[in-house]
Amino acid sequence: MERIRAGIALYNAGHYLAAHEPLEERWLEDPAGEREDCLQGLIQATAAVYKSKAGNRSGAAGLAESAVGYLNSCGEVDTGALSAWLDRLAADPDLGTHEEPPELRIDGEVVTVGDLRFPAAGTAARALAETRDDETVLAAVEYANADLEADNGTSPLVTLTLDYLRRDDPIVRQRLNEHVERRRMRDADVEGLF
Repeated sequence: MERIRAGIALYNAGHYLAAHEPLEERWLEDPAGEREDCLQGLIQATAAVYKSKAGNRSGAAGLAESAVGYLNSCGEVDTGALSAWLDRLAADPDLGTHEEPPELRIDGEVVTVGDLRFPAAGTAARALAETRDDETVLAAVEYANADLEADNGTSPLVTLTLDYLRRDDPIVRQRLNEHVERRRMRDADVEGLF
């Protein structure tokens, strides 16, 4: 469920390309014949919205139409408004350029990136960093996960990774870079001892 929460939070934040990644990772965990239609629909829906925003009209329309067929079996994820919006997108592939898609809810609640905690926050930050080709943030997520495993929830890398996810602030990115560099130097110093 953590990957689904991460994907939906990214989608609700308007990071449609990044939202696709955690949803697809979760979908691929299941054997081919047992994959959930709902996840397939959400994956296609995020791609449809992304393509619409990028001006790929035919890709957006085709994915929107296909996604609707999968979104009927989404139990805890309320996809009714999204399905209606995707129907409109299939008919008007420019819809995404002038109208935002509806928010998604899990068990009636809108999930935002601000709601996420680790491990879902790490999954979301990693997906966002991958879409931005940001190797520093990818390393920060790994260090933050390691700190959490070591029971260090107050690590600056944990806090800054959450900040990176919640707001697009160059100062947060700079501080993450500084902490990652320090950690890399510390790791190199320890390696040099052996």
